[in-house]
Amino acid sequence: MPFCPKCRTEYTEGVARCSDCGSELVAALPAQASADAEDADFGLVELSSFATVSEAEMVQELLESNGIRTVLRGEADPIGVTSGANPTTLLVSENDFARARDLFGAFFAGAGDVTEEDE
Repeated sequence: MPFCPKCRTEYTEGVARCSDCGSELVAALPAQASADAEDADFGLVELSSFATVSEAEMVQELLESNGIRTVLRGEADPIGVTSGANPTTLLVSENDFARARDLFGAFFAGAGDVTEEDE
């Protein structure tokens, strides 16, 4: 069966082009990288740990709105208080660490709603 290399849609024999994107079909699809493999190459480093999940999520939202991928790690109870054994930690890409640190610092310096344009 032929496949579209872009949309990854399977077609019946005899079809040569994807009806969605117009790409020429191929006999087999290349292996798709898993999300875990992409995160393994992400090069994560710790930006900070937080006493509450809501505080960590605010900083996460700030960073992601500025194009910085993040990961939150840790456990919280039902009302969002971080477990003493596993604090909520915000991780960022090693490549974005300097930008993330600057935005994080500006946020906690009292600037509130910060974007890179504000710096």
